Amino acid sequence: MKRFRWPLQRLLDVTVQRERAARAKLFRLSQEIAAAHREIFRLQASLRSALDELADLEMEKRLIAQEVFMRYAEAEEAKLDLMREKLKALQERQSENLTEFKKAKSSRETLERLRDEALRRHTRETLKAEQKQLDESSQAAFARELIKQTGR
Repeated sequence: MKRFRWPLQRLLDVTVQRERAARAKLFRLSQEIAAAHREIFRLQASLRSALDELADLEMEKRLIAQEVFMRYAEAEEAKLDLMREKLKALQERQSENLTEFKKAKSSRETLERLRDEALRRHTRETLKAEQKQLDESSQAAFARELIKQTGR
């Protein structure tokens, strides 16, 4: 049986590598997004706990600490705004990379389907050729046997 060789195999291999790279990139971005979410939650929790501590103070101490808290809260809100912008940029990159991943996956699936069709066609043609060869051998054997019987 003639060996199957598909001319687009190298393209399929490269497409599989691209899909793996896109998947890895998506995974890294997901981890970065999760870290950004954790940082935002940490900053928000820090603000809430400082506000709770401020609320527990007596009125005289609270008024003094309130000014410090307001400056602290302003700085923390600025950090939060930066983190939200970073998170938004990461989510946009993730969306772009998801599109790239889907494209690579679709391309891989199409190439695999084409390869499978080519392999089935090759197998069918090979079996057909083998059957033809067997038929010819059988006919030749039958003809030889017929010649032997009539030639005696």
